[in-house]
Amino acid sequence: MGKRTFLYHAIFLGLFTFTLANCSGGDDNQSSTPEYPVMKKPAAATSSSSTDVPADVKKLLATNTCLGCHKVDKKLVGPSYVEIAKRGYSVEEIVALVKEPQPENWPDYPPMAPLEWVNNDDLVTIANWIASLNEAE
Repeated sequence: MGKRTFLYHAIFLGLFTFTLANCSGGDDNQSSTPEYPVMKKPAAATSSSSTDVPADVKKLLATNTCLGCHKVDKKLVGPSYVEIAKRGYSVEEIVALVKEPQPENWPDYPPMAPLEWVNNDDLVTIANWIASLNEAE
């Protein structure tokens, strides 16, 4: 039984050495580090759309949960920001309507809960952006 075990070990060691020699990148023309394709960043759009949301506004919309009910240019639970802008509300009116919604202004939508806890400066920034959507049309 000792000779058989020795034979198995010798065969295993030989196969291991052969495999190791063939996988070690012995060809001098090949690099030892694999080359991967490089993904290029797509070119930025050259024209800005009225539905582009500035980064600071996008952050405020996400932080204050606005995006849960509103999309920029599509109806979700509430009207889109573009649709709100088309109503021609002033910045002050938008701020007031966020803090104290008037469901009768939007009868085709579920009533919005008052967002009294949202910082007034944040609301002014958001309202300015919404009002600017009407100017971009």
